[in-house]
Amino acid sequence: MPDAFDETLTASSDAFFQLPGAEYVTYVPASGSARRIRAVIYRPGPEQLPGVAGGSRPAIEVLVKNDSTAGIASDEIDRGGDKIQIAPTVNKKPVTMRIAELINHDAGCLLLKVQ
Repeated sequence: MPDAFDETLTASSDAFFQLPGAEYVTYVPASGSARRIRAVIYRPGPEQLPGVAGGSRPAIEVLVKNDSTAGIASDEIDRGGDKIQIAPTVNKKPVTMRIAELINHDAGCLLLKVQ
């Protein structure tokens, strides 16, 4: 049962994704239908590939609403199976990237690492 703090997080997340800088991405679950959702995206640049000298890959952090309609519910996510279609840089054509990690979550939002 949600407490007052969880209810506050859930209610405040609605306004957060209406701020300038939020983008649309497409969530593609391993099973089920794809859906377009709002996200706040952090693109720190490429990260080193473990064990590969000079190798790198894009690493992007995506903040989405913890909701099965307007975002991604924490209990539905399939790390490694689910994907997000996201632009690797602002205003570029979206590419499909795998959801690699659930970095953090609360009642209002999920922070995901995609690669």
